Amino acid sequence: MPTTNKKYRFFVGICDIDLHIENSHSLKDRRNILLSLKEKIKNRMNVAICEFGDSNLWQRSQLAIVTCSNSKNIVESTLREVLEFIGNFPSVIVLNSESRII
Repeated sequence: MPTTNKKYRFFVGICDIDLHIENSHSLKDRRNILLSLKEKIKNRMNVAICEFGDSNLWQRSQLAIVTCSNSKNIVESTLREVLEFIGNFPSVIVLNSESRII
């Protein structure tokens, strides 16, 4: 089998997002809003999404979004698109976000 000296690169984008959930008055409300948000993001964009942090606060949540591509520009634009989508989602306010590409 021939070997090549070609180096293949890929980029992984990670975005941590801190959310305030406005119309949540219970953990059940919070869960329903987040399920809807996560499903819509997964259906529209090629990303993985998970919730982390304290899941007992009914008006706060932290989400992690991950995507990868062989193009850094695609990773950057995908993360921007996700943040824009979440920013326009009803009942959710982005308090803070941090993105990085490795």
